[in-house]
Amino acid sequence: HARMALVPVAQRESFASVAAGAISQNVYLFAASAGLATVIRAWIDRDAIAQALGLGHDHQVLLSQTIGYPKMTE
Repeated sequence: HARMALVPVAQRESFASVAAGAISQNVYLFAASAGLATVIRAWIDRDAIAQALGLGHDHQVLLSQTIGYPKMTE
C-alpha cells in the first residue's frame, strides 16, 4: 500500500482489489489470444506466497492466477 499515499487508508484495500481485477482481466484476454487457459484462485495461502516472494509488510497478496495449456478434448 506504500504507493497509495494519496488514497485514504480505509479505501486502500478496495483500490487494490479493483486494480487486481483489472490486471487479471488483462491476463485472461492475453491468455485467450494466445490459446492458453487461466483461472483466478482466491483460496490460497497468502502468507506462504508473501514469504516465498519476499514481500514486505506494505504488500498484500489478493489472489493468484494460474496460466497453462487448456485440457485437450477428444
